[in-house]
Amino acid sequence: MEREPQGTDAAAAGEAILERLVPLLDATHQVWSSPQERRRLRAFGFRPAVEPGVLKREWHGTQVRVGPDALRVVADDGTGELSWVAGDGIALDGGPFRPTAAGIALADSVNQLIQSYERWVEAREGREERLRRGHWSAADRRQVNALAETRRLQRLLSVRATRTKR
Repeated sequence: MEREPQGTDAAAAGEAILERLVPLLDATHQVWSSPQERRRLRAFGFRPAVEPGVLKREWHGTQVRVGPDALRVVADDGTGELSWVAGDGIALDGGPFRPTAAGIALADSVNQLIQSYERWVEAREGREERLRRGHWSAADRRQVNALAETRRLQRLLSVRATRTKR
């Protein structure tokens, strides 16, 4: 049985994760769903899915799908789904995101994928090109350096994952 986080510390940790995760997913979905980025995504290992306009990739025990309206991460073992839907925001298993063990694992998986992708783009095309692609978050109207945000989120997720396993 999955242990639920308790108390105000858990709520604060969940809010801190959401504060980093929401703009990162928003900006990443905007970039990844753009026609200009599809070639890079394909070169990185994404493949066309059955649904029109959707690319998919297996990533460390998850299935990742990027479409024009959503970014979805589903655990291979069926234990959960994390989704970012343009206009609706983030959801875990169709409801609000909670920092449960499954939610943290899915957030960590998508965070690692974004981090690996951004590092790959930087190695291939240079730092300036990676930054020039323009990750903008509509959630808080600022430019997002996706690689820096993934590192910040990784620190939060690793602390939270340790606490939810206890």
